[in-house]
Amino acid sequence: MSKDNSQNVSLSPEALRGLRKIRRESQTRFWKRFGVTQSRGSRFEQGMEIPSPVKILIRLYMEGVVKERDLLHARRNTMFNVAITE
Repeated sequence: MSKDNSQNVSLSPEALRGLRKIRRESQTRFWKRFGVTQSRGSRFEQGMEIPSPVKILIRLYMEGVVKERDLLHARRNTMFNVAITE
């Protein structure tokens, strides 16, 4: 049986800010992949509680379960569906 590593992934403000800086990304670019605005991402990096769906997505991304292309594909499909229903 595999061990659940989700608790080992730190989502502390310092860890998230550090990850973004290691990747040399702006807040806008980093947080956009998770569907979060720059201003809200900044608040998360300052300690504001992250909503559960965003936490789950970040954990899956950091663990390599969800890849960059998956996030891009989901964002494109979401934008397409919104455009059709409007």
